[in-house]
Amino acid sequence: MRVRFIEPRPPGHHVYDNALLPRLGLPLMGRILAESGHDVRCYCEALAPVDMEDCLSADLVGISSTTSTQPYAYAMADEIEAAGVPVAFGGPHVSFMADEALEHGTYVVRGEGERTILELVAAVEQEGPLGDVAGLSWREASGRFVHNPTRRACTQEEFEALPNPDLTLIEGHERMGLKPAMTQWGCTFDCEFCSVTAMFSRRVRYRRTDQILSELQGLGAGSVFFHDDCFVVNKRRTRELLHAMIDTGTTPEWMAQVRAAETVFASKGRREPDHELLSLMRRANCFMVMVGFESVSEASLGQMNKKQEVADIVDSVRLFHEHGIKVHGMFIAGAESDGIEAAGEISEFAKRHEIDTIQIMIEVPLPGTRLFRRVTEEGRILSTDWSLYDGHHAVMAPSGYSAHDLQLAVLGAMESFYSLPRIVGPSVEGSIRDMPDIVRAALRPRSIPALPRLALLALRRRWQEALDLIGSRLSPEDVRRLRSSFAVPILRAYGRAQLAKYRDQPRTLAHLADLRAIPAGVPAGI
Repeated sequence: MRVRFIEPRPPGHHVYDNALLPRLGLPLMGRILAESGHDVRCYCEALAPVDMEDCLSADLVGISSTTSTQPYAYAMADEIEAAGVPVAFGGPHVSFMADEALEHGTYVVRGEGERTILELVAAVEQEGPLGDVAGLSWREASGRFVHNPTRRACTQEEFEALPNPDLTLIEGHERMGLKPAMTQWGCTFDCEFCSVTAMFSRRVRYRRTDQILSELQGLGAGSVFFHDDCFVVNKRRTRELLHAMIDTGTTPEWMAQVRAAETVFASKGRREPDHELLSLMRRANCFMVMVGFESVSEASLGQMNKKQEVADIVDSVRLFHEHGIKVHGMFIAGAESDGIEAAGEISEFAKRHEIDTIQIMIEVPLPGTRLFRRVTEEGRILSTDWSLYDGHHAVMAPSGYSAHDLQLAVLGAMESFYSLPRIVGPSVEGSIRDMPDIVRAALRPRSIPALPRLALLALRRRWQEALDLIGSRLSPEDVRRLRSSFAVPILRAYGRAQLAKYRDQPRTLAHLADLRAIPAGVPAGI
């Protein structure tokens, strides 16, 4: 069968526009189907436009989307289905909103879809019974919706048997500089706002160390992002992987999402720093960790069921920095116990404790989460325009102040953190500290002709092009030194530029106007 997969991009401008990083579900399912003899291609709109003519000649089109990309996915599916090609939806949103999705497509693959999609394609190809495919929702010819029994989560053995995702199936894959990899599924925690455990369960399944090394070596990438929801869960396993990466020289620069205390402390109860693990992470070339700090309020952390204290945040930032690992702090504003001042307090906290970069998202009640069920029962949902459910837009009524004020507070707090002095200051410090290395790199024969172009790109704030130019002219060691010197100001400059684009786009201005019309404490549809 000719199977085409699509990962739509989010609507409008957002802070991850330049992150050319596909999720791994489609290239994994694509490889499974290709190995079974099917003709498979994947389209990730962040990398390349969808060839609709190609999709309209397929036997089946799979669309994997998140809540914020779902409206666009539905519009795309309507066009494909109208041409007589069946669409199968997958992803976290449709797993919990299957009836809604079946208004636009023929099939919904709920939950972990790797085995479900293989059985679905076989049933469609052979015109066999669909009722035997666990985890599948489907629309009969009569229009009736059928929801087959839920498929159990895959076992450790089944997870190990999965192949590496095939990124070459993705159109435009050659554009990726930073490449994705994964080492595990699932999360042992159960935060109120997160749908990961509902989607992948709280039972963590791991890939073997040799499998991960094989995938990293096959990627041939200088930079890798581990897609794990939490990279450090079983520390024995993490140490084994890091030692193997170091011993085999498989050490691309990498980033991953981690929890604070569970990573930096050998024993959370006694709060003993785990210097061994942190040193291994740095030796294995960990560049930055993305840490879900969420809040600087003990009350909000408790409400979210984060199982974390503010002291954990403070200590983790210090310990990561002691080991030369940069920190991207991920925060949430608009929680039940937050006041209007919460976003500003987060920004000031991040400055005070020298967190390198941050994101402050507005709490979003994603379908499938306890938060969604709770605020729906409380009548606090302001909008069911799923395209707004991306963490950049207020979509539920906060307590004691207006959603409009919350939106402005988050924008103001982010602008304060990414202010010009906070970009210039680290740039000057890095220049002074590393001036001999900078001069040596700048005076290399291959560097001198590029200096005027580099200056122009910096003046125009075209940071990615400037980085690409630097990388093409300098040795890997020179690039590493310069990145170490200027990574923080460059990342902050990027954040400032992206924030300005987001703030000024018509979509953001229209949402602010809609929120302005809603009085504080009045949940009314937008």
